Amino acid sequence: MAKDNNRYTLTRGEKFLSNLLFGLCRLVAIMPRWVRYYVLEDFIYFILRFVLHYRRDVIMTNLRNAFPERDEEELRSIMYKCYRNLAEQMINTISLAGITPEQLKQRATFPDAKKYIDGCKGDDTILMAGHIGCWEYFMAAGIYNPTHKLVSVFHPLNNNALDDLFRRLRKIPNTEAIPRDESLRYFLKNRGGKGAERFLTMGLIADQNPYRHKDSHWFRFLNQDTIFAEGGEQLALKLHLPVWYIGLKYRRRGEYDIFVELLYDGKEEVAEFEITERYIRVLEREICAAPHLWLWSHRRWKHKKEE
Repeated sequence: MAKDNNRYTLTRGEKFLSNLLFGLCRLVAIMPRWVRYYVLEDFIYFILRFVLHYRRDVIMTNLRNAFPERDEEELRSIMYKCYRNLAEQMINTISLAGITPEQLKQRATFPDAKKYIDGCKGDDTILMAGHIGCWEYFMAAGIYNPTHKLVSVFHPLNNNALDDLFRRLRKIPNTEAIPRDESLRYFLKNRGGKGAERFLTMGLIADQNPYRHKDSHWFRFLNQDTIFAEGGEQLALKLHLPVWYIGLKYRRRGEYDIFVELLYDGKEEVAEFEITERYIRVLEREICAAPHLWLWSHRRWKHKKEE
């Protein structure tokens, strides 16, 4: 797949596969809700848990390290709920095919919308989220706050057809999905700045496993030494931008409530790494409240702190 100025050219085979997969997603998306969430989701859950035993060792290792005070029976119970959550997120993501703004707002209500919109007035802003619940629903922030275009930062997939599929699923009004390596340049080029009529919001899923550098700062997260990407904090301090934590609270299958919490107002004098530390503490609080909603199946702790 050739790349040129954010435009991608697929081979015929890749384009066919992408169209085929999107068509299948669209077919699922138009099915009745009970079919998607009480037939297909249950089937996927059965496959993940009883057939594939999907990344069971990874999940259990992560849970043991994060919650050493909990016994094996409780950790296994969390793991089984994790499989349920994974199955549900697959259905949620597939159901984005052809979703309308009104449907997205129904699936992701935003009781804090006024607080968030009022707090964002007059400048660009940064949203920091985690892999809790259906993180794809965070794109609803661009629907609720039309004065701020949401720059949704993502990590491109190695498979070109799948990468194109996810780009199409993420085509939400007032949202621009930008690859991670191009996001900073896009943001600086298109940002409004103070006094502008149009602003940008940088949306970051900040709990991924980042590149490790010799000067990476270590944080204590879920009882383990962990490194985090610090780009959100650095951008906020350089441009004096407010930083919000955005999270989800589970309501029922396929539906969540969005909430936000101000981490930094863009003016406060803070110590180095303080903004990231605040993000981590809120994220950790949300994970501990509903551990099964976090993505335990990814290898978050590949890097180990040297003694």
